[in-house]
Amino acid sequence: MPEQQNESEDDIATLEAADESDTPVSAPRTLSPRAKQMIGLTDSPTIPILIVDADLCIQHITQAARLLFSEYYQIEKKPFFNVFQQSLSLDEIRSLVRALHSADQGFGWSGNLRHKTRSTATLHTTANFVPFFNEDRSLAGHLVYFVDTTDVYKGNLRNTFNGILEAAKLKDNDTGLHNERVSYYCRKMCEYLYDIHKYPQIDPDFIDSIGFLAAMHDVGKIGTPDYILQKPGKLTDLEWEIMREHTINGTFILSSYPDPMAKEIALSHHEWWNGSGYPFKLEGTMIPLAARIVTIADVYDALRMKRTYKSEFTHEETVQRILANKGTQFDPALIEVFTAISDNFNDIWNLLKDSEPPRPDTRDRSKEFSESL
Repeated sequence: MPEQQNESEDDIATLEAADESDTPVSAPRTLSPRAKQMIGLTDSPTIPILIVDADLCIQHITQAARLLFSEYYQIEKKPFFNVFQQSLSLDEIRSLVRALHSADQGFGWSGNLRHKTRSTATLHTTANFVPFFNEDRSLAGHLVYFVDTTDVYKGNLRNTFNGILEAAKLKDNDTGLHNERVSYYCRKMCEYLYDIHKYPQIDPDFIDSIGFLAAMHDVGKIGTPDYILQKPGKLTDLEWEIMREHTINGTFILSSYPDPMAKEIALSHHEWWNGSGYPFKLEGTMIPLAARIVTIADVYDALRMKRTYKSEFTHEETVQRILANKGTQFDPALIEVFTAISDNFNDIWNLLKDSEPPRPDTRDRSKEFSESL
């Protein structure tokens, strides 16, 4: 057992050195008979499998494994961590290596890997290391099979927060398909920004996240008293201050969502570029990018909607009113993008326009937007 512990520590030291060097370690040329036998037994066309030897060098790659990771890595016969080191933290790598050399842990390991490039959405997989042994019971290597858990990961997470969103709609139920349209506007704007390489943080994950999280921008209203949400006519100054707290409430509600974008949108989508918004009067690029994008989408849709206190604005009127607040309420650079793709906003509005009019006693929301709007 002490020898296995020393071997594990040596391997970790080697991995740390490899992590600091761009030079890959060459895979051994000779394989044990047991490793050759395992390769012959695992040539599955449907299961992503790697065979690694006792030194964790990849010796066999199934076609399914190449296909699963084709947009992320060029998998070759070289050390496992030369290929996958970006998928695990250094502490996770240490834990994995120790487990693979521990009899107490069965010389195996199962854990989650995250695979990401600039041009791809994150791929989530579970990797399972199953040991196999030589005839003398020494470790010959590991069979590593992967399970794509991306859909399960996203599905479980989003189902939970969709439930919160539906609860918020029951509290403030006169907005129709407003949340859905805002999500589509934001996704369209981010796709355009990604294509022109405007912001390095906008990648496929950013686009996918904002396409879901933009709809959650007002989820904090679940904590706003019913008498305020359902009050016909204008709110008093005190009621308005309470209404503004939905940004803080939303941040608490979304605090367990793993993507910080959720909290950024909930907290800052009413901040203004010139610093006169709320809750913290942030200005300029102090306001998170996702929140600045949602602000434009939210106001565009609100202006298009018919209310008891205002008529429905046309697309052209809405665009002009938003342009008039460039540099005041809205990020000037993003308004340039909005101008370029505003016809897409109009298409989304027409496609998802509410079929039923708002309730006749809906409250006056005019304070939620610029006085000049």
